[in-house]
Amino acid sequence: MRPTTGTPSWPPRLLLAVDSLEVGGAERHVVDLALALHRRGYGVEVACSVAGGLSEPLEAAGVPVWPLTGRLVKRRVSPAYARGIRRLLRGGGFDLVHAHIFASAAAAAIATLGKGLPLVITEHTEASWQTWRTRWISRWAHRRARRTIAVSTPIERRLIERDGVPSDLVTLIPNAVIPAPDETPDSAGTLPDGWLEGPLVGVVARLQPEKGVANFLQAATRVSRIFPKASFLVIGDGPLREELLSLAERLGISKRVRFLGYRTDSRALMGLMDVLVVPSLTEGSPLIVLEAMAAGIPVVASAVGGIPDQLRNGQEGILVPPDDPDALGEALGALLRDPAYARRLGETGRLRTENEFSHETLVRRIEVVYRAALDGDTALGAAREPEIPSPR
Repeated sequence: MRPTTGTPSWPPRLLLAVDSLEVGGAERHVVDLALALHRRGYGVEVACSVAGGLSEPLEAAGVPVWPLTGRLVKRRVSPAYARGIRRLLRGGGFDLVHAHIFASAAAAAIATLGKGLPLVITEHTEASWQTWRTRWISRWAHRRARRTIAVSTPIERRLIERDGVPSDLVTLIPNAVIPAPDETPDSAGTLPDGWLEGPLVGVVARLQPEKGVANFLQAATRVSRIFPKASFLVIGDGPLREELLSLAERLGISKRVRFLGYRTDSRALMGLMDVLVVPSLTEGSPLIVLEAMAAGIPVVASAVGGIPDQLRNGQEGILVPPDDPDALGEALGALLRDPAYARRLGETGRLRTENEFSHETLVRRIEVVYRAALDGDTALGAAREPEIPSPR
């Protein structure tokens, strides 16, 4: 095994840490990054608390995946997860650790203590859920890191203003999109008769509160009154599924809404849509917005998190206030009444993703961050190591 000290050859050996490999935007970001780095000759391995559906492309490409605990670690400090990462570092000959999402950032910060091993953290959310204690842990982890990447300007602002990360150690690298493979959605024959007679509007999201899918259903009720042939898709699964099914029934639109659950062909299904809706109450930098734009599909989205970084109101889509079903319904109505306008927005979005949200550019920019972290003062971490946070 190669040692973890000294100046590494290029490309270095990397350990990427992410809370899980279950389906999610940050998780997909890590998988896409790992695969891209692997193709570029990096030695890449991925640590997680538990594996999931996103493990498959990594394993197929020969990227080792290490599930380290028996249950999902999320939004907390896990000593077992930190010990698992430390064991990997002890025997893996890694040159750098790149952690994503709170639990993995905290565990990686603990695991790298005393090792002189550079740590990079990518922040994917504004972390509005955090308590005073988890904010303290987050600040501690960032003091351990050589560099931090923010995926949106609100997150960059939070890191500097709230968490006290020096601005010269924060790099803004927006999420990027990989072109979709050519595929035919296997659901096309299963949609109810008559569904494609009128416009099709959809959501692709995990069914949890912050995704705002209830607001989408309420907006769909308003749209249905004006466009009685409109149909609505909900692609994704999660803890609110039964509650949302009941809401569609109470709103009287259950015959016009189809809940497809989690689909591996969600990008192909999105190609059937006339409009994609992203009704989130909070967000980081959602990949689904970029995927819709790349496919030329107009987007109506909440103006939260990094979404305004991705699409500009009236240029690539329409932005609406979060938690406002009336505004959401009005925006959908504006696009459905004027298909030519909707097509213009979609085409502008497609061109913008090609020019500004290339995954190749994202990878090159992350490589620059890696070089800066590896070239940094090796005494940096030891010089400002605070007390390890209690895992309670």
